[in-house]
Amino acid sequence: MRSNQQDKKSNLYKTEFCRSMEDTGECRYGNKCQFAHSKDELRSVDRHPKYKTQLCKTFYETGDCPYGRRCCFIHSNVMP
Repeated sequence: MRSNQQDKKSNLYKTEFCRSMEDTGECRYGNKCQFAHSKDELRSVDRHPKYKTQLCKTFYETGDCPYGRRCCFIHSNVMP
């Protein structure tokens, strides 16, 4: 029987671009990489209705966020 964590991973398989591939054009995992290497590989994912609807406090206060593009909040210096 599959665990809830395994289901989450399989639902997120190839739903984001591979950072390594974007940054360097190479990925050490090749075809086994969990992330998409091209638009053709990219799968859509159902997001929570509140996904990216609020400002990231860390980004707003410091200008940086450790989660980068994967952050669930909006990266903006403008407070609504």
